[in-house]
Amino acid sequence: MITLGKSVVRLVFLPVVLLLSAMGPSAAAEAIFPQAKLVAETSEENRHYLLPLGRVKLDRRLGRDMPAEYKRLDGIFASQVWELNGNQTLAESKAQVQSHIDQARYDLLFSCFSRDCGESFAWANSVFNEALLYGNDRTQSLWVVKDKGQRRYHVFYLVERPNRRSYFYEETLFVPDLTLDESVIRELLNTQGHLLLGEVPVLDGTPDFNPVLEKLMPHSASIPPRLLVLHRHGDALQQSDLVAQFKQALQSKGLDVEVKDAANLAPRATAPGNIWVEWVRPDWKP
Repeated sequence: MITLGKSVVRLVFLPVVLLLSAMGPSAAAEAIFPQAKLVAETSEENRHYLLPLGRVKLDRRLGRDMPAEYKRLDGIFASQVWELNGNQTLAESKAQVQSHIDQARYDLLFSCFSRDCGESFAWANSVFNEALLYGNDRTQSLWVVKDKGQRRYHVFYLVERPNRRSYFYEETLFVPDLTLDESVIRELLNTQGHLLLGEVPVLDGTPDFNPVLEKLMPHSASIPPRLLVLHRHGDALQQSDLVAQFKQALQSKGLDVEVKDAANLAPRATAPGNIWVEWVRPDWKP
């Protein structure tokens, strides 16, 4: 729970076993390598996590190996190490992972291959804390992806050890949404002037506003929204017609709300994706 003033903002934390099952942390490994053997796994209900977005290197200020770029997140963590059966070459294994990423509904956040990733020793021992993943630098591949429309992040790491055994590592971090009710909405709008409604995923080139509308509509009668702000980053900066599309989606639900396009002028560390919506109180004062 996170306490704000006299109110309580509730996070959706299902029982750990059920939530880890819902997260499907092993779904990728089992889909890509159905004959692989699970050799290690960990889980943690509340992890302060650094999502790697760059090659690993020595951070001289901290005195340890770190990803050159990363994003701080808090959520529910799970990881697994899989030993591959040896019936495919490393190149074939890499192609299988890439094919899965290309076909699944992921947003690719970062990838690197071979020595461009940095040292395998650093990934294994400083980042993943799995010594079994220490292999030859030139055999390593790493992908960082996010489920479209959800704050569920995956890191995939493939490597071959000196004994020629190959291992596939997957770690998943799931960031639960706030449970919005009338008291929570009023508290956030009063204390900070805004609240995050969520990401607008783009599926097959089309923005899907339904996840945002599903959070907004149950409360729009008791707390009519006066201003919604659309944020755009990355490739979404080229989609200048998103505000018009969002207004049309709102009007189809009977809502006449002012929508402003912030583009990338108000970056937030908590931004859930390249397109996201905030509910803003326009008369808020600090």
